[in-house]
Amino acid sequence: MNEIKEIEEYYNQGNLVVALKKAEEIVNQRPSKEAFNLLGKILKELGEDDKAIDAFIKAENYVEAAKIYISKGMYKDALDLLKNTNDGEARLLRALIYLKLEEYEKGKEELTGLNISSPLFYKVKGIIDYYTGDLYDALRELSLAISLYPLDAELYYYRALTKMRLGIDAEDDLNTAMSLNPYYAEVYFNKGIIMENVGKYEEAVKYYTKAITINPEYIDAYVRRAKALMKLGREDEAMEDIKLVSKKKANQG
Repeated sequence: MNEIKEIEEYYNQGNLVVALKKAEEIVNQRPSKEAFNLLGKILKELGEDDKAIDAFIKAENYVEAAKIYISKGMYKDALDLLKNTNDGEARLLRALIYLKLEEYEKGKEELTGLNISSPLFYKVKGIIDYYTGDLYDALRELSLAISLYPLDAELYYYRALTKMRLGIDAEDDLNTAMSLNPYYAEVYFNKGIIMENVGKYEEAVKYYTKAITINPEYIDAYVRRAKALMKLGREDEAMEDIKLVSKKKANQG
């Protein structure tokens, strides 16, 4: 059994301390891309992100290094790493980064011509299509993503937003998103809008309040709650929300 295979066995067995020690010995004595790549995998599992990035870069595995940058919100660094890599996975990651940076047209361009049947592909494309107004494409792609990975609250949330813009009932999707992630403020906010639109103002206030509890800086939720309170004749409470909105906006500069 060669050294790399031996380390992979330790790694696969979850014996990361031994795997790390042996991987470090190899890269110090007989460095190779394969050894650095394995070292990067071990370091990533141990939460040593900066060291893992360094190892992946030495292995010229820019995709894995970029994934760590993306997880840390370091989108510009990830883009810089991927600028000369044009396989499908790199393009999908660039599209994800452009989505995070709200550069939707650039993200759409990266996805053009890609043929990847993965939840991430359909999720990124679906959300980008939502933001660029291609709503029926977004509905199809988000549904495909859900069929492949039905445990992602964000998929149901964006499908609900898409349905709301298309005039389709979205309540079930919002309820599913809530059950998957009870701390998703935007989901409660949009459930409040649905309740308000059908005249259920008490229910709307409840959902806006839940959104505010999760995110006390959610200005839109205060605004919508104030409107719902006004419709209920609770002007004093509504005015308190309006004052809070003015104060928070002033604090934001």
